[in-house]
Amino acid sequence: MSGQSFDEAELQEMVQELATSLVLANPGDLSTFQPILRVLEALAAHPRAAQERDFANTVQGIREKVESCIMGELSLDEAMPQLEALLQQMSHSGAPIDEGDSRPGAVPRATYVSQASDSEDKSPAQPEESIADPEILGEFLAEARENLDSIEVEILALEEDPSNTEVIHRIFRPFHTIKGVSGFLNLQQIHTLSHRVEDVLDRARNNTLAMTQEVIDMVLEAVDLLKALLNRVENEAAGRPFQDHAGRVQDFLERLADLDEGGETRSEEEPPPLGQILLATQSVNTQDLARALEEQETRAPERPLGQILVEQGKVAPRDVERALMVQQAIAQVSDESRSGAVGGTIRVDMAKLDNLVDMVGELVIAQSLIRQNPRIQEAMDHRLSKDFGHLGRITSELQRTAMSMRMVPIKHTFQKMIRLVRDLSRKSGKAVQLSMSGEETEIDRNMVDAIHDPLVHMIRNSVDHGIESPEIRQQRGKPPVGTIQLRAYHKGGHVIIEIQDDGGGLDLEKILNKARERGLVRPEETPSSHEIYQFIFHPGFSTAEQVTDVSGRGVGMDVVKKAIERLRGRIELFSQQGLGCTMVIKLPLTLAIIDGMIVRVGTERYIIPTMNIRETFQPEEGSVSTVHGRGELIRVRDRLLPLMRLHRVFGIPTARVRPWEALGIVADNEGECWCLLVDQVLGKQEVVIKSLGEGLKHSPGVSGGAILGDGRVALILDVAGLLSMAQWKEQEPSESSPEVP
Repeated sequence: MSGQSFDEAELQEMVQELATSLVLANPGDLSTFQPILRVLEALAAHPRAAQERDFANTVQGIREKVESCIMGELSLDEAMPQLEALLQQMSHSGAPIDEGDSRPGAVPRATYVSQASDSEDKSPAQPEESIADPEILGEFLAEARENLDSIEVEILALEEDPSNTEVIHRIFRPFHTIKGVSGFLNLQQIHTLSHRVEDVLDRARNNTLAMTQEVIDMVLEAVDLLKALLNRVENEAAGRPFQDHAGRVQDFLERLADLDEGGETRSEEEPPPLGQILLATQSVNTQDLARALEEQETRAPERPLGQILVEQGKVAPRDVERALMVQQAIAQVSDESRSGAVGGTIRVDMAKLDNLVDMVGELVIAQSLIRQNPRIQEAMDHRLSKDFGHLGRITSELQRTAMSMRMVPIKHTFQKMIRLVRDLSRKSGKAVQLSMSGEETEIDRNMVDAIHDPLVHMIRNSVDHGIESPEIRQQRGKPPVGTIQLRAYHKGGHVIIEIQDDGGGLDLEKILNKARERGLVRPEETPSSHEIYQFIFHPGFSTAEQVTDVSGRGVGMDVVKKAIERLRGRIELFSQQGLGCTMVIKLPLTLAIIDGMIVRVGTERYIIPTMNIRETFQPEEGSVSTVHGRGELIRVRDRLLPLMRLHRVFGIPTARVRPWEALGIVADNEGECWCLLVDQVLGKQEVVIKSLGEGLKHSPGVSGGAILGDGRVALILDVAGLLSMAQWKEQEPSESSPEVP
């Protein structure tokens, strides 16, 4: 790099990267020092290093401090104040930079607070500093929440094997990252709390503290408290009301301090031997290594092997650094291979991704418009047709790739349920285990957050109302531990999520009696099992005899249904009394594209989602009749269904007034079937959903629009909304249909 020329802005970017890397460095993870050494090598080759001796000495000084940290001679806490001072000297010809410096390229001073200063100078109750750059704050909040979710999953795995050192390392790293970045951003409460928990985990991984259930509970409590602090920072930055958690933080830190007074030790797992790596890289021969090991064993057992070899002049410090990095890299590769981690990722703003999907959709539409242009059709020959076919394949693949970028595994959402079941099991006094499958099933990124609350509601109800107590389960011949199975899979272009418990199941008679009490069913009516199950989705419907915060399957189930319907999905229930209940959620693969049937009504075209279509048929003459109080009915396969004429619903003139001159489409919504009368079915097609805008987005019976191949807009029908309209909209009697008393 010495032959390259750098301007001042590029230099300051390098210094900024160095400052950030120093804050994020983890003494227990030597690979985190690699970006520091890489930047230092680039700075040493910078022309300024050759021109200014002070600059070169500063770079060398930082390198020596970093090498001392790598060798274990100096802790990062001890080195950081000196490193900060050296960074200040490096910027702008050694002129110190204040925290409020607004000069271009100025390096912000990292607020790295040592353990002593945390306890003596910084009070946990101190308000968080406001962050000037909302983009930096937004990235920190998003990454911190992801880190907390990963901690939650890992520590629950640690409960099964408290001596697993690898899991403790995986819990330690996210806490360290949160501590480092929050310190850099001067978020003192978050920094202090994460630093204290990191100290406890550091003791655990150094075998001076056992991961007892008490310690695990404290770490989980820290995760919850950090989430609350992150919400506070977000609300404060947005100017919204926020809750102060200073008292909770102080109380937690006092209880956490009690863990420092003692604890059992754990067995230590041997790391990859440094000497073997040095031999493999030919940095040292067998005889020199043997003599160094002998000296370490007999004279200086506390001194690192690498330090002994350097002092004996057998290896260079850089060789030891690289060997230590290789040692850590081997351990990390092993971790990743066991966890199945492959490839790399990059964070992309969702707004940019949505815009990409929209643009690709526009590209597909533009291609169709060009192909259907009359002049192009006139000039179409074999060569042009072949080129259009090739272009179509490229755009289709581009569209599939763009859509796949929005898809993420549902694993992250499923793993949150592990903590939920654990807490509910303890709270209810029931023994419940969660079994998961299909975690790698992919779902639209926009659905991930929306599906979380419905899953929480259903699992809470399964634990509280479905799973019996251990005593009752044993009386019924069941194992004392109840099981909830959470499954996800793809089927027919949809994502299916199942929540199944082996509890007592739904009591149909009890639900029906409650429905009659509330006037939902006439005394003389006998609904089907499916219809009875639907009653639990009515607001406030519950059969629970004793009210608790989660009791009764009816609590929140109306919220579940509405949330799923907003995602263009549906929910179904299946139950066997005494054996358990299964709730099945059916969702589209993506919210950006819909698979629909294009129909014509008069001169207009509409799109009916195929998931709502059961069949299409040609009505027979005389199959339509009018029943007083029920409107028009049509006979379909020996069954009378309500008839809805779309030309009347939307006020469109049509020549096909007689039903037997038109086509019937049996549309289904949660088991309720209607027959929609249309003029013609034009075909089936996947279309990109377009918003109707603020003025039309609440139009009843319509959920959006789509641009067809000829450039015209077709409205996408909302079947549930149409059926709701039909229940209050008065249907005009058909001139051709006799009225039946």
